[in-house]
Amino acid sequence: MYLSVVITVYLMWFFPSFYSRPLFVLPLLSILCLVFSERREASFIVIVAALYILMVFSLKETTENIGAEKTAVAAVSGRVVQDSQYKSGRRTGFRIMLRSAEDGTGGVYSAEGSVYVSSVPSDFFYGDMVRVHGHFSGSVFYGESAELVSRNRITSLRMRIVSAVKERLRAYGDAGELASLLVLGTGSDGSYDTALNARRSGLSHVLALSGMHLSIIAALLSPLLRRILGPLYGKALLFIVLFLFSWISGWRPSLVRALLFRLFLTFRFPLEESFALSLIALLLCLPESSADLGAAYSFISLGGIFLLSGRIDRSLRFFLPLPYSFSLSAAASIAAMLASIPMTLSIFGCYQMGAIITSFPLNAAITVYMVASILVLPFPFLSPLLELLYALIEKGFSLASQFPESETALPYLILVSSVFCTILLSFLLSRVAKR
Repeated sequence: MYLSVVITVYLMWFFPSFYSRPLFVLPLLSILCLVFSERREASFIVIVAALYILMVFSLKETTENIGAEKTAVAAVSGRVVQDSQYKSGRRTGFRIMLRSAEDGTGGVYSAEGSVYVSSVPSDFFYGDMVRVHGHFSGSVFYGESAELVSRNRITSLRMRIVSAVKERLRAYGDAGELASLLVLGTGSDGSYDTALNARRSGLSHVLALSGMHLSIIAALLSPLLRRILGPLYGKALLFIVLFLFSWISGWRPSLVRALLFRLFLTFRFPLEESFALSLIALLLCLPESSADLGAAYSFISLGGIFLLSGRIDRSLRFFLPLPYSFSLSAAASIAAMLASIPMTLSIFGCYQMGAIITSFPLNAAITVYMVASILVLPFPFLSPLLELLYALIEKGFSLASQFPESETALPYLILVSSVFCTILLSFLLSRVAKR
């Protein structure tokens, strides 16, 4: 099941046109899943079938389709499905679901699908209707001006909440910008150097809202809510809090995935079924997620962790006397990299092997930083702690970025071979030791 989800996301990202042929694809993939699966339960068949059916419709809805030549398009209109994000203070990036397109003479054309917009600085929120004037360059629409067409009341309420929190956090400079990014999902990565070093070190995902950040909030609140309200009502209120956090963050697909995954686990679905069902529910609720890189990485990396991290962890501790927490974190990093490096290499042209070592301390630092970011809102006197942590994180990313980047598949293949040999050797030696 984990492998089905990982393969689904890879195919969905790299071969969207392939899935415009559902009558051919669905029987083929259903047969493949049944042939290579050890399980034959009806629930497994239904989940796999639903997974691919929803993927087809999601891709159909998000695939760009404009009734005019892209070179003639001078403006696009649509609904924002990803909050505008500041890019080093110079421009903002956001994603829209197209409704119409215009040419330079005022002609209006039908348009559908998902398009990423790089525009002049602007604050747009999930659900806003916008019009952007500019031009296409490849698959990206570069906006020279952007205007808000309409905003509903729910989005207006969210905007006021987000603006109030951002205003308070901005008082702390770059430290506050990073705090805003971790708490709200909007803002910048702090200073340009920090953002650049995070990307070079292969750890930019720790700065993007994801299931890790949702887990931090759950870990903070769960013991308190259970003690006050009991297990049942405590879980219910915790889910409401996490739901509101996902709403405040603009329904980030990686966050919604984590929320749905937690919900299915709460209702005692098995782990692998919960993982697949969370992708199904995400595509059903937010079909634009099929075009979201963060969502793709979320499922691919987590699928790799579920598939391999346990085996890698046991193999590492078989040969080395590592602390359990470090071994588990290293195993999770290795497993996530094994699953995600092919996509990273294809999209960005390089990847960072040093993340295996640096992910553990920087993940821990970001966890502490997010907790401090939440606490500094009601307790402003903690701001010196926030600024100190930011300086440490900035230095940490700077050091992590010193590892050389790999631009070929050779280091990845060496990693795959090493992991395979380590797992196999530890398995054989453990079998000999038991005799």
